[in-house]
Amino acid sequence: MDFKPLIPPSPTRRSDFDLSSATAFFNVLHSNFSLSTLLLIGAAFQTLLVLLPIPKTYALSPAITLLVLRLTHTMLVTYRIIPNPYLKNAIPKKSSAQVLDRNGNFTGPGKEKVAILLLGAKSNHPLGIFAPDFKYVSGLLQRMTNELENDPTQDSGFLGQTSLERTDANGAREFILVSYWRSIEDVHKYAHGPAHREAWKWWESTLKHHDYIGFMHEVYEADKGMWEGVYINFQPTLLGNTTYLKKDGKLVGGEVKEEWVSPLLDANRGALRSSARRRGLVDDKKLVGDMFKENAYVAEF
Repeated sequence: MDFKPLIPPSPTRRSDFDLSSATAFFNVLHSNFSLSTLLLIGAAFQTLLVLLPIPKTYALSPAITLLVLRLTHTMLVTYRIIPNPYLKNAIPKKSSAQVLDRNGNFTGPGKEKVAILLLGAKSNHPLGIFAPDFKYVSGLLQRMTNELENDPTQDSGFLGQTSLERTDANGAREFILVSYWRSIEDVHKYAHGPAHREAWKWWESTLKHHDYIGFMHEVYEADKGMWEGVYINFQPTLLGNTTYLKKDGKLVGGEVKEEWVSPLLDANRGALRSSARRRGLVDDKKLVGDMFKENAYVAEF
């Protein structure tokens, strides 16, 4: 079977964590406010329009027009009259993420182990991301990310990362970086590098002044054959959104140009169609039978 990535290679590493971009800042800003706060802001703006010495029709038209446009767009998408924008870049087939080797090559299902680092920052403050010094925290996280992604050797064991955020039960904002590595040893080695040591030192020296800023991390390692990833109708995400530098690429114009390879492979059939196959366990039925001590059905999911 030809294991060809479902996404063409790119000249740069794929990353979805960039707090310096305007889109990322707008998303974080939007999520910093609760629904009730946003509704109050909108209500206050509408009240000011009504109080202005202009016809009431003009004052009410912006909100009504926007609502009609939103409803119309939703109905057109629902009844498939126009393309669904939420499906942009989604892969409409079952795919599997397979960690590539250190040269950026696929050597078989489940042949590589993987470590996962969850690194979190939290603002337990009514101002959220605008709390004193919290902007400095985001700057430290961005510098750490830049150090990993711009490492000229690309031998740190870092495979890529994505970011998640949520609001806890108290209304506080929490940000989690989910990063993938080749081993826990690589994570520990990076933890003693320049960028992380700078963040570590700052935190230890200012802890008593920042009781509202929280940090956390969890780290796990799964041996080869003990992990898998499968996605259906999903945009590249989590492990499927990592990329791998092709270190034995072909010469182009007298030089080997950087080529970052996606780990997403077709899992509809063949060697990646079942969980046991994606983990590199060849004898699926015997494996499941031994686990349940009976003739078991091998799930194709």
